[in-house]
Amino acid sequence: MRIDLKTLKHLPVETVSGTSLGHIYDFELEVEAQLIAQYRVRSSLLRQTAYLVSRGQVVAITDTKMIVDDAVAKAPAKIVPEKSPPGVEPVPMRKTF
Repeated sequence: MRIDLKTLKHLPVETVSGTSLGHIYDFELEVEAQLIAQYRVRSSLLRQTAYLVSRGQVVAITDTKMIVDDAVAKAPAKIVPEKSPPGVEPVPMRKTF
């Protein structure tokens, strides 16, 4: 199965136990291997909790949702800025409510 970028970037994300985490809003690509390294997931705009989901935490991806390990929901991630200048190390952002 293949998913285009438009579909992937808005795919709902939930845990194996059914907890909704939000939607994919961005991802990081491993250029050498041409693989997605991490998905960036954000809850609704009103309650902006963010998660970084690595490839190893993804249980399944369909054309309607992504299912991840329950452990992802237990530890919201510190998100790095979306656009870092080349050669500059990203700095973690604070979680906002």
